[in-house]
Formats: sequence, C-alpha cells, structure tokens
Amino acid sequence: MRILVTGGAGYVGSVLVPMLIERGYAVRVVDSGMFGTDHVPAEAELILGDVLEFDSEWLEDVDAVIHLAGLSNDPMAAFSPKLNYILNAGSAAIVAQATKEAGVHRFVFASTCSVYGLSDEFGVGEEHETLPSYPYGISKLMAERALTCLTDDDFRPIVLRKGTVVGWSPRMRFDLVTNTMIKTALTQQKIMVNNPSLWRPLLDVTDAARAYVRALDADLSVTGIFNVAGENYTIGRLADIVASTLREFDVDVPLEIMHRQDVRSYRVSTEKALQVLDFRSSVSMRETVRTVMNEIQRNEIVDLDDPQYHNIDQMKINLANGSLIFSESGPSDTTGTSAPRASQV
Repeated sequence: MRILVTGGAGYVGSVLVPMLIERGYAVRVVDSGMFGTDHVPAEAELILGDVLEFDSEWLEDVDAVIHLAGLSNDPMAAFSPKLNYILNAGSAAIVAQATKEAGVHRFVFASTCSVYGLSDEFGVGEEHETLPSYPYGISKLMAERALTCLTDDDFRPIVLRKGTVVGWSPRMRFDLVTNTMIKTALTQQKIMVNNPSLWRPLLDVTDAARAYVRALDADLSVTGIFNVAGENYTIGRLADIVASTLREFDVDVPLEIMHRQDVRSYRVSTEKALQVLDFRSSVSMRETVRTVMNEIQRNEIVDLDDPQYHNIDQMKINLANGSLIFSESGPSDTTGTSAPRASQV
C-alpha cells in the first residue's frame, strides 16, 4: 500500500513515517518544511507543497491518506486565529474532498480531545457533547464535521481525537506539557505547574503513531471518531512523576505550584478504540520522561529554548520573514515539486 501523509515531517509524522516504512508501506510525504525535512527517511517520497493548494496528482497510486497538516496547538491558534481556521478546518476539507474525488477510500484525520473543553465526567466518550472554547479546538471540530458531510459507502474517514501528545520525536518539541516540564527542570531548575487539579489525557508520540497504523489496518466498514490516549492524569500527578523520574538522572528540582484557571479539563474513555481499532497505549509517562532525557543526552542538545523546538516561536519567525501559509510543520511557498535530499538526522 502507498500512504500519503500530509505534514509528515512534523512532530508526529517524523515518528509515524519511519514506522509505516518499517511495516512495508510505501510513503509519500507532503510537507512545507518549516522545521526542516532531514528527518524524513530517504525511503519516503518527499514533496514540498502547500495543502491549501492541494494537487490531485499527489494522490496518484495512493491507497490511503493520513492528514496531519495544520496548526498544532492553542498558542499558535490564538496567535493567528485566521490561519488556524484556514489550515485546520479548510485544509482538512480540501484534502478530504480531493481524496474522495480520487477514489481513495480511507482518510485518517488528526483531531484532538481538546474538542471536549471542560467536563467533570470521569470518562468522556466519543458521543459526549463537544464544547471547545478556543480557536484550536473549534477548528478541529469544524474539520470533523466537514468529514461527516463527505462520508459515504466509498469514503471512509477515521477521526483520531488524540490526547496531548508528548515524548521524543526526531522533530522534537519542548512546548508540550511533559516535555515542557523536563525542559524547565533542566533550564530553570524547577517544574512549573499552572493548575495541579486540571485533568488531561496524555499519549506518548510513539503510541500516537501506532494509533494511525491501527486506523490503516481497520476494515473499510469502520469509520467515525475514536478517542486515542493513554492514561488520564492531573497536572499535579504528572509533575510528581516527571520530578521523581528526573531524579534517576540526578536532576532534583522543586515544583512551583500555581492555580491558574483554565477552561480545558477532561478525562476521556478509550474503550471504543480498544474494541474497534484494537488500540491500547503501551508507553507510560515514566518511560516517556526516560526516553526524552536519554535522547537529550545522546543528541547533546544544549539549547532547549531554541525556537526550532517551540512551534509558536518558529511560527512568529516565519511570519516576520514573510511566510504566511503553514502546514503542520510550517510555512509553504513551494510549487509541489519533489524536494532534494539533505543529510539525515
């Protein structure tokens, strides 16, 4: 099978694409390359392109599409709501429509549990009311509804509402909650906790990639929305886990507890993904912290505040440079031609 992955050079894509190749898939990556493309495996076909100007030729010989492209978190969406809605809602509709018209049956979409907003329920299921309060969650919900309009017997989208994705990726980010706690422990000698009572479902990036593989494996009779996450954590408990695991690396730092209000707190049920997609997360947060620390040391990363590791900072740099169109990995002003290869990281 040949799989098209939009945003495949991004944080999740850089883990997913090698996994697909290892499983024997042929992979075509469409990405604008804001964070570079050196970490896209040489075995993958790489196209530098803008998903808003999606070329139907990119779907030639493609059996399934995984759409990761879009602005990837609340700070980016809040900084530019216009780009957020255009890219997260608009590009999903554009790529899905092209996919359907090309006769490609399977479309897997990267959504988020942020669509649930604020809920006191213990395990929110996929049929629970969606009440996002921020542009990021709203735009993802808009994309989900566009896919519902396109769904029929021949076009079979699977929507993965992922928990907060954390952990080590070749295209690393330190602006995700567990990763950020590790970063501040190393750079500021403390772990900052904005509100210890808030709930978040967390998901290691390796497990996130595995969930996309499970979606590809699913029979075409399967369509719809699936919560994909590991365990539900309070931010306070997560901070305790990060702090105690860092002590294994001789990093012993205090917690700085605040009580900032937030309109996002939710615990999700992943039973549907287990029963239908046969997906269960396997990486604990302790394992996540250990892997990130080992990779920081192995790669000799010194400047964890470098903008390349923080999507909003890189976005602002590219806006200042005049780049206004973004995919999951960044801005695009290319024409959709195959990119030359650079050395691999």
